[in-house]
Amino acid sequence: MPGREWRFLELKMPSYARAALYMPTVLTLKEKGKIPNTLAWISFEKPAACLFYYNDPVREVDLKFCREQGIEVGRRDTGGAPYWMDPGTILFVLCFDKRDVPGFPDKIPDAYRFLIATSAQAILRRFHIPAVFRPLNDLEVQGRKIAGHTLTFSGNACRWGGGPQVLKPKMELMSRALQPLPEKFVDKEAKTVEARVTSFEELLGWPPSFEEVKEAYISGLEEELRVIFRPGELTAEEKAMMAEREKRDFSEAWIMAMSEERKFGPIPPGVQRGEHVVKVPQGPLIRAVVLMRGEEIFNISLTGSIHCVPVEIVEQMETALKGADGTEERIGQVVHAFFQKPQVQIAGAKPEDFIHTIMGAIKKMEEKV
Repeated sequence: MPGREWRFLELKMPSYARAALYMPTVLTLKEKGKIPNTLAWISFEKPAACLFYYNDPVREVDLKFCREQGIEVGRRDTGGAPYWMDPGTILFVLCFDKRDVPGFPDKIPDAYRFLIATSAQAILRRFHIPAVFRPLNDLEVQGRKIAGHTLTFSGNACRWGGGPQVLKPKMELMSRALQPLPEKFVDKEAKTVEARVTSFEELLGWPPSFEEVKEAYISGLEEELRVIFRPGELTAEEKAMMAEREKRDFSEAWIMAMSEERKFGPIPPGVQRGEHVVKVPQGPLIRAVVLMRGEEIFNISLTGSIHCVPVEIVEQMETALKGADGTEERIGQVVHAFFQKPQVQIAGAKPEDFIHTIMGAIKKMEEKV
């Protein structure tokens, strides 16, 4: 029998977007050793769309529609594609010290496999649903996604989050709120949001209780991690940090940070723009927008469903590319240098994926001339 006890929190929040406040809080405090290993189970009162760190809000979410419908839009501090959660969805967040799980993987793709496969087995046992792990970060049933996930490391702390769709989603809202780039579906059987997403209710033919789904996840994690989850409460420091982050995390500057308008500002005369999108098989979608002045990169934006540690590393790559010659050799030197930095992980992608995407944007620009 497992003997170690980890904290279990059951939280209710106004929306998924508000849960974005909890994500950096738990990771920061866990890295500092100020809170125990924790599994949080979060339910919601109203729908929300959430951007991840490298998502372009203008291209990937219908902001006007969301505002008109009162749908909150949040932004997370980790990798992934824009995600929808309404009251039919549950968010779980598991945050722990990697050293407390002997043999836990150090690489993001392997950690995803370890944890999502555990969930799939638990769901199969409890509901007889043939759920499987699909790289990079999805839980699928017969090619349709029943839960997306995000994972990051900070020091020895690992934070893993997921959103199982328990009840049928409000598809008429989801399909309008999210605007995935067409390339996102290149390596998927389904080619639209509606065809891609499913739910426990749809698969079972009846709506399971949230308690049943929670018990399935907990039993699987307790068995795999060899722990027992015991009910606990948020600490005073957690509550204070979440309150402190709220003003920044719902500011226009934070939500719109990956938009071209925020990144580029007014484009001067004589500067040309090129864009190219690549979906890495079983990896991230990468979108490069390159501004060239003459033979040099004037500015560059790299967005998409990029999963990386540290989360700012691709932004730093953008900065290093500004002013560089727009040649494959020079771009390759810069990109390879970032992949070789100690402790850097850009999950599911190789340097060549970024080089190919950037060069694709430059070549498209040349074709217009």
